[in-house]
This record gives sequence, C-alpha cells and structure tokens, in this order.
Amino acid sequence: MKKFRIKISGQDFTRLQQLVLADLPTESGAFALMGIATFPDRVDLIVRRIIEIPKELFEYRDEYHLRVKPEAINGLIALCESNQLSAVLCHSHASGLIYSLSDDYGEKRISEAVQPFVPPNSPVASLLFSPDGINGRVWLPKARKPVPISEVVIVDRSIRRITLTSSAQPLRIDEIYDRQVLAFGPAGQAMIAQTKVGIIGVGGTGSAVAEQLVRLGVRDVVLIDPDQLDPSNLTRVYGTFASSIHKRGKGGPVLKIDQVASNLKRINPKVSLRVIPKNVVLTEAATCLLDRDVLFLCTDEHWGRSVVNQIAYQYFIPTINLGARIAAEEGQISAAVGVVDVIRPDKPCLWCSQFLKADRIAAESMPFKDRPHLIREGYVESLDTKTPSVVSITTTVAGQAVTQFLQLVTDFMGATGEISRLNYNVMDGTVRRGSATIPAECLCKKVRGFGDLMPLPTVANLDFLHA
Repeated sequence: MKKFRIKISGQDFTRLQQLVLADLPTESGAFALMGIATFPDRVDLIVRRIIEIPKELFEYRDEYHLRVKPEAINGLIALCESNQLSAVLCHSHASGLIYSLSDDYGEKRISEAVQPFVPPNSPVASLLFSPDGINGRVWLPKARKPVPISEVVIVDRSIRRITLTSSAQPLRIDEIYDRQVLAFGPAGQAMIAQTKVGIIGVGGTGSAVAEQLVRLGVRDVVLIDPDQLDPSNLTRVYGTFASSIHKRGKGGPVLKIDQVASNLKRINPKVSLRVIPKNVVLTEAATCLLDRDVLFLCTDEHWGRSVVNQIAYQYFIPTINLGARIAAEEGQISAAVGVVDVIRPDKPCLWCSQFLKADRIAAESMPFKDRPHLIREGYVESLDTKTPSVVSITTTVAGQAVTQFLQLVTDFMGATGEISRLNYNVMDGTVRRGSATIPAECLCKKVRGFGDLMPLPTVANLDFLHA
C-alpha cells in the first residue's frame, strides 16, 4: 500500500499551529488547500494555502468537541472546485494525539461533502495538532476508514521530517563516515544517506557537486545531461581523463554524463545512479526529478533552468542553483563571480532575482534555422559562444552549494542557515548574502504546491528545433 506524506512550508506550518492552538484548552480548527503528487510508492500531499475559519463560522467549540457551520464547509468546497485542489482539515486537542469518535464522524462527513468537488480520486487529508505534537491521516474516496499519514515534511531553512508511523530499522552507518559523524552525529549522517538528489548538468559545477555528494554518503542520485564529451571538459569536469578523450576519437560519441557516472561508481559501487542523457526540458527527463528531496541546478541553459525552477515550487523540492561567470579579454580576467541560490517555498525564485532571462529562453527554444538571422539582427545573443571557465572557481562554487545541501538536511548552521543567495566575488575573495523581493504575480506564487494538478512547461520531443 502506498504511503502518504504531507509537504508544507515552514511558514505555513507555523501559521497552522498558531491558528489551531491559540485558544487552548478550547479546540479550534482551520482548513488548507493542497496539491497532490503521486509516485509508485507514495503520495505527496502538498499544502498550497492556509484558510482561516472565522470564529463566527464555528457552530460550537469546547475542550473536547468542535463543529463548523455548513457555511464554512460550503466555502471550502467552492475554493476546492474553483482552484481544482483538494483539502486538509486541521484541528487541535488540548492534549493527546488520538483521534476521537467525534473526530471520525465529523471528518468523514466533511470529506464526503468535499470529494465530489476535488480532482478525481483525490484524498482529503487531516492534521491533528496538540502541545504534544502532530498526527495525520487521509480519507480516500468511498473509504470507510482513514489511512494514516506516515510523515510530515516541513520545507524551511532545513528539511524537517516528523515521522508519524513506525519507521524502518535505523540506517547502518559505515565506519568510513566516522569523521562526518563527529561533525553531524549519526542522525545527521543518516539524513545525508537517505536524501534523494537530482543533478541537472554535470559540467564544471555539476560534476564537482556529484563527486562531493557521493563522497559525503548520498546513496540515490539522478543525473541529467545530454552533452557529448568535449576535449576542454578534461580541464574542469570531474570523472574525465585523458583516456576519455582518446576514447572519444575512436568511434561513436562519448557522453559526459557516462564519464561522470562511471567515476561515481568507482567512489561508491553501491550508489544508486539513474543516468538520463537528455535535456531536462523533455517531459521524460523532468518527471524523473519529481520524487527527489533536493535538486542541484547546474546547467547553463535558461530554458532548462526555468523548468526546474517551476518544479521547485510546484512540488516543494528545495533546489540549489549554481552559476559561475568569468569576464576576460585578451587573456586578462576583469571580473569573476559565483552565485548559489537556495530556492524553496516562500523564498525568491530565479525569476524574482532576475537570474532567468525570457529572451534567452526564447532563443534556446527557437528552431536552429531561425537563430542566425535573429542573432545578426541583435534580437538574441549567440548561444554557441564559448565562455571562460576555471576548475578552481567552479569547484569553489560547487563546494559552497554542497555546504548549503548539508544545511538543508542537517540544519547544522541553525538560525544563521536562513540563506536565499550567496554571491562569491572571486576578485576580492568575499562571499556575501543576498535576496530579492517576490513580486505579487511571480510564477513561483502561481504554481506553488499544485504538484501533478498543474502541467509542467516541458515538451515531448525536440524535433521542432530541427524543423
């Protein structure tokens, strides 16, 4: 049977706690709208929006019972139907986390009223809060009894996991990680090992990220990169060797991703690797990222970045974006910078920070035959111009990004780990924090938490580029 888990932003989790626990010992409640993401082994219920219930819409409340008026339920139904989302029913107990018989009756009644108006076959979820913690369950269509929620995942400055049902045996930690256990403890090392990662782009930054993650003990990695090996890759791509370049000249194309994957297997033969030599804008590639816990965005293409940027907010998958740029003329560097963005719900996306460029995306998604004319006319910049790259700089940026990954999974930085952007100035050796304002109509707000209930901006094939 599939497991169910709730994914919620730290901001919304705190807001829900405030709403339902404010009047203790008197019970209180709230609603939420949620998107859904379905996988072979689990269903993620993604909280998009909190809905406060005005006090006048409670029929009665005391220390042991709670009932909302039909007007409140009708309002929830209208929101579910108009937004094509499902619902979360939230309430509190003064103590204890056991659902009462009145909870069973009330939730079943509301879920049956709501389910005709939510997307087909969608569950209605429930969260029970008390000073003792949290419990949860889902009501499936036409089910007589609810199914427990196994886990609540809170996406904040770190990824906090609250296990609600009995879990598997503790992960055995190999002694090769003893130095890291001294830093993060056994629980921290276990979190590193259990975190599923996706890396988009395995060039200068991506290959360095991949090698560091596998050496840290990450066990499950998806790699996406369609590019063939180029001789210049030897200077900055981890896992490439002179023999790789020689092999390239002996027959068919050698893919960069295969060289990187082979190197990772040499580091840890037990690592689970899924190698996808395709562009991430393709539906079959992008959908392989949806079950990941953390993504690393290391591609140079803005089109691919825009797709992964949307995935981060639509599915609540924290994504670490990396960029490095060197300005040089006649062999002289005039500027060199690196950027690391940690994008996640309620934090600025790559559109907010103006990292993404619409004209660049338009150019990358344009048929090849149309590009030269528009480049000559100055409407788009050339996509084939080589830019400077230096392994020490790309590796430094990768190291900063992997450190942010460690913050996400272990919270080792504590309150100081609330980071949106790091700006690395190579020329003066400084790293400064940065942020951006989230525009009211930004895409990251529009797609927030929909999961599978909203299509991704991917394409089935890239044949049109050759038309």
